Amino acid sequence: MVDVEEKSQEVEYVDPTVNRVPNYEVSEKAFLLTQSKVSIEQRKEAAEFVLAKIKEEEMAPYYKYLCEEYLVNNGQSDLEHDEKSDSLNEWIKFDQELYNELCKKNESKIKELNEKIQKLEEDDEGELEQAQAWINLGEYYAQIGDKDNAEKTLGKSLSKAISTGAKIDVMLTIARLGFFYNDQLYVKEKLEAVNSMIEKGGDWERRNRYKTYYGIHCLAVRNFKEAAKLLVDSLATFTSIELTSYESIATYASVTGLFTLERTDLKSKVIDSPELLSLISTTAALQSISSLTISLYASDYASYFPYLLETYANVLIPCKYLNRHADFFVREMRRKVYAQLLESYKTLSLKSMASAFGVSVAFLDNDLGKFIPNKQLNCVIDRVNGIVETNRPDNKNAQYHLLVKQGDGLLTKLQKYGAAVRLTGSDRV
Repeated sequence: MVDVEEKSQEVEYVDPTVNRVPNYEVSEKAFLLTQSKVSIEQRKEAAEFVLAKIKEEEMAPYYKYLCEEYLVNNGQSDLEHDEKSDSLNEWIKFDQELYNELCKKNESKIKELNEKIQKLEEDDEGELEQAQAWINLGEYYAQIGDKDNAEKTLGKSLSKAISTGAKIDVMLTIARLGFFYNDQLYVKEKLEAVNSMIEKGGDWERRNRYKTYYGIHCLAVRNFKEAAKLLVDSLATFTSIELTSYESIATYASVTGLFTLERTDLKSKVIDSPELLSLISTTAALQSISSLTISLYASDYASYFPYLLETYANVLIPCKYLNRHADFFVREMRRKVYAQLLESYKTLSLKSMASAFGVSVAFLDNDLGKFIPNKQLNCVIDRVNGIVETNRPDNKNAQYHLLVKQGDGLLTKLQKYGAAVRLTGSDRV
């Protein structure tokens, strides 16, 4: 709870409008430039988009970072030579004249905003006006991609006597800087601060936005179970358009839902979700992951691997949050579908199993061998007879041991309780 005296001194609000800074689309498109598995056409289109936004939003600091650090350190060399296209250096190259022009615009705007802050402080204007002026300057730094100055300047507004809600908005803007640069350690730190503020007095709208932010963070760090819980819930209440698009949230919810949910929840929360169904026809990535989800649920094994490869290419690789988890996702989804099929059989021939998936016996034999030794699949391969034998754990035996363990725990608690009661009785005597 916020201290009563402190709360009475807070300014009720600053401008509640949530500005889309920094522009998440710039970051997402820039990521595509580093991916050699993405088509040349997509990368060229992404380069044009990024350059246009850099000019439109006067992003001098980001332009310099993009050309001199990001593209150099994140795979540009894989893209520089292609017989079918120009070099990436021809699409995005550092233009000193453009950079100087953008810097002049930045200097002019920053000077204007600083002068406004100085005037407000000299005129001894209220905390509200001063806080809003600092936020305006901080958001401009965020817009142009100047992370350090944005965080420092937005932090100054937190020292003003603004409401908890306004402080949450500022911290979420700072967190978006981390998402923009895909610095998840930074994001984690800022979201922890946001969560602490929300516990002191965040309203429903800000709690809802925090849920989406934290869900995407969980997605990025491969905590798919928590991400599914948050992102699936966000589908009906999504408002965080400053962080990502609704189509992206729908795709993230589908990916994590498929990965973690049991059949019943998968059907009700993902396959039959009205929010997802309304977007499938217009969202290519969602079409791929939805087809994969339905093929698993319907046991359409012949279509499963083609849709898995399609999801890998159309959903996982182009996404800056999912890209690093792409191989892990594909591996685990292969294990999941093998386990589902084997669950219905005591023994199954390798030939019929390979035929069901539309792969060769050699491929299936090799792939199953990646999961069996570490007990990720409860089966063994009899190569002499060409069959797979399941060896499910003895559930009754496991239940018996669990019952004994729980009974021992209950007896221990009862003995402690009895001793405590006897001690209390002796004290009274």
